Amino acid sequence: MSVPRPGLLASALLAVSLHPVTFAGQEGILPVGQQLRFRIYWGIIPVAETRVSVERVDYEGCEAAAIRVKTRSNAVVEKIYPVDDLIESIVDPRSLLPWRFTKKLSEGRYRCHEVTEFDRGRGRARWRSLLSGRTKEYPIEHDTRDLVSFMFSLRAARFVPGRRYHYQVMADEKIYDLWVKVLRREEVRLLDGTRIECLRLEPEAAFQGLFVRKGKMWIWVTAKPPLVVARVVARVPVASVKMILERLPPDTE
Repeated sequence: MSVPRPGLLASALLAVSLHPVTFAGQEGILPVGQQLRFRIYWGIIPVAETRVSVERVDYEGCEAAAIRVKTRSNAVVEKIYPVDDLIESIVDPRSLLPWRFTKKLSEGRYRCHEVTEFDRGRGRARWRSLLSGRTKEYPIEHDTRDLVSFMFSLRAARFVPGRRYHYQVMADEKIYDLWVKVLRREEVRLLDGTRIECLRLEPEAAFQGLFVRKGKMWIWVTAKPPLVVARVVARVPVASVKMILERLPPDTE
């Protein structure tokens, strides 16, 4: 994989910018219905917009939170390479463990519609493609998370510059190792002109859809919890892809 897919790049990295939803028994920082908006650039050209939101939903009779990451190409790029992606994680609002993960992508001629359901009681996950009809079942740990719910769970992390952190996440129907190296503090300018102090992170992983295999990726998150992604840069042999936050949510300013 030489170039990161725009929707997957956005979905896997934006979720760290979310905060807990307002539910009974849990302190809420991001009110239900609030959105975060990011702009994606291919080089210096704006190509798409991503919106991250959290909504209260009912899942099989239980109160749940739906974390949604939507990415759409802009009017200019739409004529050449249309992108319309939705990635959703339905989670238990108290443990933040996922019950269902859905990935629905439309990028140029590429199509993907997959659902993974987590059976904690049996210690199994069931993946299925709604396009091909293929299914797969595999073992999971008690705390296994998909990409979106994993990043969401890091909202209260306290990263220390110079340290390297190890995690495991579910992607591509498997469990993978993921490392996050904390580099240093840097100032980042948002699209609205605001300048904020951030920590520069360098993630490393070996699965498709989160980090490029041939290149580098860096993420800038606000220095103090709750973490908000301010900027993402992915450099590959043929291009540089950037994702920049429009503005900080009111509760973190």
